[in-house]
Amino acid sequence: MLLCSHSIAGRFPYPPKAEKPMSEAKPQDGSTVKGYRELSYGEIGKMNQFKDLSRQFIKLLHEQLGDTPGGSPEGWEAQEWIRQAEFDMKRACMAACRAVARPDSDC
Repeated sequence: MLLCSHSIAGRFPYPPKAEKPMSEAKPQDGSTVKGYRELSYGEIGKMNQFKDLSRQFIKLLHEQLGDTPGGSPEGWEAQEWIRQAEFDMKRACMAACRAVARPDSDC
């Protein structure tokens, strides 16, 4: 099987680099962060639930990444899909939190 010269397998470090952990959502008074309104405790709790689910999903992905052999084109492709799933989960979490926080439309 020929490898595509466009493969992104070499663009991602293995093992994945350590990233800063996600922060918990905290109360905002509306003057702290421009473009955001004050959040209720229920909204803050909902955002933290989204973040917890995202952390669990990403942890499971990292476990799978550790169990995926990378010595073959099929293994490299599987690793790329895992990394893409992590990226997509982070984006989904961000979108869900924005849906709760409802920032101004220009930020």
